[in-house]
Amino acid sequence: MHATNDSDNAVNISDIYNLSHEELSQFIQNFKKMDIKEVEPTTQNINKNICEEDLSIVIDELVNFYFKMVNEGKEDSISKQYVLDYINNHKLNLREIHHWLLNNPNDSNSIYLLGYFSYHGIGTDISKHKALVLYQKAAGLENNVAQYNLAKMYLNGDGVEINHVKVFDLCKKLAEKEYLAGMNRLGYCYECGIGTDIDTQKAFELYQKGANLGNCKSQYNVALMYEFGKGIGKDLYLAKYWYKKSADQGDNYSKKRLILLIGMY
Repeated sequence: MHATNDSDNAVNISDIYNLSHEELSQFIQNFKKMDIKEVEPTTQNINKNICEEDLSIVIDELVNFYFKMVNEGKEDSISKQYVLDYINNHKLNLREIHHWLLNNPNDSNSIYLLGYFSYHGIGTDISKHKALVLYQKAAGLENNVAQYNLAKMYLNGDGVEINHVKVFDLCKKLAEKEYLAGMNRLGYCYECGIGTDIDTQKAFELYQKGANLGNCKSQYNVALMYEFGKGIGKDLYLAKYWYKKSADQGDNYSKKRLILLIGMY
């Protein structure tokens, strides 16, 4: 694992799945020592009538909202902005949310969201180490979006050593649960031989399934394979079709490829 300057390195990442609820709770309590940054005025409004039951619903809605954005294939920066807009539009207070998350260490959505805040520095300092530990725990509790984000960290060596076997295993789990973003990434694993043998036909099948169900990244990948005849016969008409479907959902790469293809043919 890459070195980190975090002060809470005493937790061994390889043992995270063995942490008991009590040990995880103790680990999360350490978060209470961190200095939470001042937030923008739009997120400082406190809904004084909110009760714990309501906040629990809000947390689930927020995670499900983010899950939906990623499942559609939205870029990370766009998905993050949606999360921030959700917080602002619902007049939620980040300190209040953090306090609730810290005191609900057994709920997978709460564990995941605390990790997401740490990864992106939302209301706190950025700490990919803390995000990794929390993603791993939430993934062990079968939290889909945590499994997806954890696979991405292992794929890119983002705060952790690259581990292609874990990427493949996590994406396979997600694909089996019909999670479109996981299905698309599993296709990428087969296309590039990440944690498995290269199988372009299998990659195309996964991309096509995700494309049919509306994932814009899968639509882009299907279009690429049709354009270059990879895993399927070359078909520029279908390449343009799928680029347009993806571009209509806002995918910038598809917009560029579509303009290029129209100019060439």
